[in-house]
Amino acid sequence: QLWPFKLNLMQQTISGNFMYNLSDTLSISCFISTTKVKILALPLLFNIEKEINVKNPQVTKAFNSQVGTSEAIRLLNINTKQNINDKIKFNQWLAGLIDGDGCFQLSKKGYASLEITMDIRDEHALQIIKNVYGGSIKLRSGCNALRYRLHHKSGLLNLIKDVNGHIRNSNRLVQLNKILYKYELNLIYPEKLTFDNAWFSGFFDADGTISINSANSQLSISVSQKTNELLQPLSELYGGNIYIDRGMSKSFKIYITKRAEILNLIEYFKIHNPRSAKKNRLHLIPKYYELKDLKAHKALPGTYLDKSWRYFQKKWLKFENDDIS
Repeated sequence: QLWPFKLNLMQQTISGNFMYNLSDTLSISCFISTTKVKILALPLLFNIEKEINVKNPQVTKAFNSQVGTSEAIRLLNINTKQNINDKIKFNQWLAGLIDGDGCFQLSKKGYASLEITMDIRDEHALQIIKNVYGGSIKLRSGCNALRYRLHHKSGLLNLIKDVNGHIRNSNRLVQLNKILYKYELNLIYPEKLTFDNAWFSGFFDADGTISINSANSQLSISVSQKTNELLQPLSELYGGNIYIDRGMSKSFKIYITKRAEILNLIEYFKIHNPRSAKKNRLHLIPKYYELKDLKAHKALPGTYLDKSWRYFQKKWLKFENDDIS
């Protein structure tokens, strides 16, 4: 008598850096000389050992977060040429963000850390970083801001290795060099900034502003800094003029107001996506020019053009009026 047999191998679980459960169920049925193989699920294997330390508990825990996880997984999977390119862009973006809103610190006792402070509406950007390197995000008391902090050695080493060679702020270079010296690593100076570099996207997330002048309805994109050091290369690549803000900030600002330059910048941001809430206004810029060409901002009250402009203004101001308490 021929005996049929059935072998079921159920739910083999592979635990990776980001607590993903990958199951592979293989069912094989053999009758006499016929074999039927059915693959119900195939695991996705990520080669991520070069990106983070599997023993880093902060990174492992971070992947339970629902915000920014999918992008972090894509960044960690470096098996293809496209993903390698995406990782380079991410490193450039991160360096730009740190140059604007970050700070490398080395305590007197020799403890190294990184801090990035952003608007509470920019939690998504900080969650992406946390999901890649670990760390913590906390609400700063007394203000609508979040502080990301990374001090775990494994995650911090991975981060500084990723941004080394992309940091451009002279103050940040000095801070980074102290940590690199501690870990017996060499500082890499950045190459000359080019138009197709994601650094400006991160720097814009940190210090950029998109506004419409209420007096003349003029649209402008601006970036402010205490010195002219980082703004001059931006003016050469993306246009705009640099001015000294004579207000309380006493800072330098680059203003981009020409339509052609702004639209050119929009094309740049389509490739190098900002990750802060400012991207919401970037998406509205084409609509702004469409209504401006129709002179909707000067339309008679009660007309459809006037209503269209008011509706646009409502969406535009939502960025400033969002309840962020």
